[in-house]
Amino acid sequence: MLAGINPRVSFNSAFKISEDNVEKIRKQMQDSNVQEQLLDTFNSSLEKIPETDDVDKKDAPEKKKKRPLKDRIASVAKFFTATEEITKGTANGAVYGALTGAGMMALNWLFVSLPKGFTKKGSLKQTFRHPIKSISKGGKIASAIAGTAVLAFHIVKGKLQANQRNAFVDQKLNNYPKKED
Repeated sequence: MLAGINPRVSFNSAFKISEDNVEKIRKQMQDSNVQEQLLDTFNSSLEKIPETDDVDKKDAPEKKKKRPLKDRIASVAKFFTATEEITKGTANGAVYGALTGAGMMALNWLFVSLPKGFTKKGSLKQTFRHPIKSISKGGKIASAIAGTAVLAFHIVKGKLQANQRNAFVDQKLNNYPKKED
């Protein structure tokens, strides 16, 4: 069994039936010997349907007003300043995050892996040949988390800087509405 939506079924509850159609329906109902009670129910349901003429006029979309040239220039300037600041933040975050991660791994190698290499026989050679392999799993995870945190900090900082520059553009172009006291 397949279930689906039939495109011919309309769920619009605010439709209007013309008087000609009402008469046709009344004739069909009388010809088929349907009780008068069903006809009264049908007529009462027709009376409850609201008029749609006023509703259609209110819900009609208004024409968009053209924005002044100053507003369009401001939106373009805001777009480029925001893009610039967020890109700078992302680039700085990537560089500083990578440096933080590498520094954390180097410190972990220096203070955890190297002392372990001195204590185990033959392990010092492996510590120098495969430094990343000798770093513990926890040290690698900690350096990745620290690098990601630095990246996130710089992205958020870039977004906040972009908001500040956008406010500056608005202030320079006097786009704020004037307060009436």
